[in-house]
Amino acid sequence: MPKGLIFKIQKLGVHWLASWPLSRLYRLSDLLFPILYHILRYRRGLVRENLMRSFPDRSLNEIKSIEIEYYRYLGDQFVETIKAFKMDDHELRHRVTIENPEILAGLFEKGQSIMHLLGHHANWEWYSKMLAMNMQHTLWFVYKPLSQDGFEHLLADMRQTHGIQVVPMKEVSRRLSSSLEKAVCCYFGSDQSPTAHNRFMWIPFLNQPTAVFLGAEELAKRHNMAVVYGSMRRKQRGYYSITMEKLTESPADYEAGAITQWHSAALERLLQEQPQYWLWSHNRWKLNPNKHLGVSPNAVSNPNPTQ
Repeated sequence: MPKGLIFKIQKLGVHWLASWPLSRLYRLSDLLFPILYHILRYRRGLVRENLMRSFPDRSLNEIKSIEIEYYRYLGDQFVETIKAFKMDDHELRHRVTIENPEILAGLFEKGQSIMHLLGHHANWEWYSKMLAMNMQHTLWFVYKPLSQDGFEHLLADMRQTHGIQVVPMKEVSRRLSSSLEKAVCCYFGSDQSPTAHNRFMWIPFLNQPTAVFLGAEELAKRHNMAVVYGSMRRKQRGYYSITMEKLTESPADYEAGAITQWHSAALERLLQEQPQYWLWSHNRWKLNPNKHLGVSPNAVSNPNPTQ
């Protein structure tokens, strides 16, 4: 079957599901849980290993409880992403709240570009749409291209609302240098796993050495972007709150590696609080510190630096 036809069928199916109310989609999610967890056993070995290494002080019963809640959340994340294709502004504002919008308002007034970092926690697709609705800058959704071309095109179609522009990670630096926009906000998932060919540094994260991209920090310094970290918490099924922290408006004042340590520490605090809403089925620790050296940027030891 031609790829173009497959994409059209996928798009029709997704838009049909997106027209369902969330209450009905959550019933679909409830059906997905036993399929993913009990029948397919989708990456259960990897999820259990990641959880046990990340929380060595928690009992096996606690680990199993987080694991089960994670798989329930995975179904919710799937149907909520589908709903994002047709969710109207009124419903989104009802379901997602920004606790401290003044963080961004001050930067908008100054006209400074923003590096807005976050982890893949809770619902980053709804987060981006809520951010765009409160955005005075041009919002760039920075993404790492997937191998599934059709699904990637569907996601790009869904994300390009409210003036959002989707920008591949490799093109960000060039576009920042050549952009005619006075100010932009880069929406950047800072917890993606780097490859051996990327620029990254090793830091202690969740009780184990972890490779973390240096790209966001280096871009912020190169283009003098204010650095903001966003934490999204799940209040109940289908409802979220966003809290933002501003690190600096002068990233060049920080030692190499300090900003990377700071945003990683912010994510770790969130995961200690709500561990079940992160992507544990992702092979986050595929690099080995004994085989992949990474970059040694003379990082400071303090994960929460101050100016």
